[in-house]
Order: sequence, then C-alpha cells, then structure tokens
Amino acid sequence: MEIFTNITMYHWLTFGLLLLVAEVLGTAGFLIGAAIAALAMGLVLWVWPDIGAGTQLLLYVVSAMSATFVYFRLFRDELENRGRPLLNRRASRLIGHQFELDKEVKLGTAKVQIGDTLWTVSADTDLPVGTLVEVIDTDRMTLVISPR
Repeated sequence: MEIFTNITMYHWLTFGLLLLVAEVLGTAGFLIGAAIAALAMGLVLWVWPDIGAGTQLLLYVVSAMSATFVYFRLFRDELENRGRPLLNRRASRLIGHQFELDKEVKLGTAKVQIGDTLWTVSADTDLPVGTLVEVIDTDRMTLVISPR
C-alpha cells in the first residue's frame, strides 16, 4: 500500500483529469467539484511537495466538498433558472393574451378556440360573443379571463 503513503502531484493531476472525463460523459455536475479539487491538490503539491498523504487527503476532501457546494449554489441553480421556464406549462404561457370571444360564456364557463387548441375558459360573469377578453390567470388547464 505504498501508493497511499507516497501520493505525488501526478497522481492528483491524473485523478482530476479522469474525473473531468467522467464529468464530460454525463454526470450533470456531480463530479466537477471533485475534479477541480484534485487538480488543485496537484498544484498544491507542485508548490509544497512535502505534504503528507493524510494531510493531502484531508485537504482534498474539504476542497472537494467546498467546490461542489459552490458549484451547486452559484452555477447550477443559475443554469436551471435560465431557458424557458414556461416550456411545459401551456396554459401559463397564455397569461396576458387577448382575444375576442367566438362563443358566449354562460354560467361562467365556455370552450373557445385559441390557436390550434380548444381551451376551457372561466369568467366571473357571463360574456357575449365578440367581447374582447384577456387571460389573467390559470386554474390547471382552465384559463381565467376578464373583459378588457
């Protein structure tokens, strides 16, 4: 077990590169902190080559946990919030959309055609055909409308 008592800079650099390769293959960010910490340990050993194996492992564990925490706290959450947050929420995408009713809203509900989809709409009052309305909210897949 001499390898565990004589860990060199090259061991850490190799380990870090292997973790980066595994990350590229699709671990979704779970290995990036460990890879950065291993590469950092290689650099630390380049500057201070006399650090013992136990100290190296302790420094590695602390830096890997810290780097992973920083990645998920700062970068991962930011990346998940980008893009199209309403992608799979079709009804919510219509909030603010205005259209003219082609059917009368009786007893607070009706079915109307918006684009290529037949939607259930609800309103507080009955509305005649031709009323300009706006989608103000959703209730699951029902559009809540109000007259403009």
